[in-house]
Amino acid sequence: MKASFIALTLAAAALAACTTKETKVVATPAPAPAPTVVVAPPAVVPAPTQGQVMVTYTAQSYDLAQRTAASYCSQHYGSNGAELVSDDRVGHATYACVM
Repeated sequence: MKASFIALTLAAAALAACTTKETKVVATPAPAPAPTVVVAPPAVVPAPTQGQVMVTYTAQSYDLAQRTAASYCSQHYGSNGAELVSDDRVGHATYACVM
């Protein structure tokens, strides 16, 4: 009985020694870079009425469009700023130059 126990223990030890464990290392791809948001500067188009300016903008650049209109009015009409007259919500706003 003792001999069979010893033989069984030796067999288990031999089996454990014969097995190998392998760990496969797989290189993961580099994460994609974060998307870059590019905000195009608004385009300024003179409006049909004197003292007004039409600005084309994107959703991200509405505030920039207002500053651009005020700057345009200041440079071309000597005004202190620009006031929103109309906005068609698809990227075209008309501003009146404030004198």
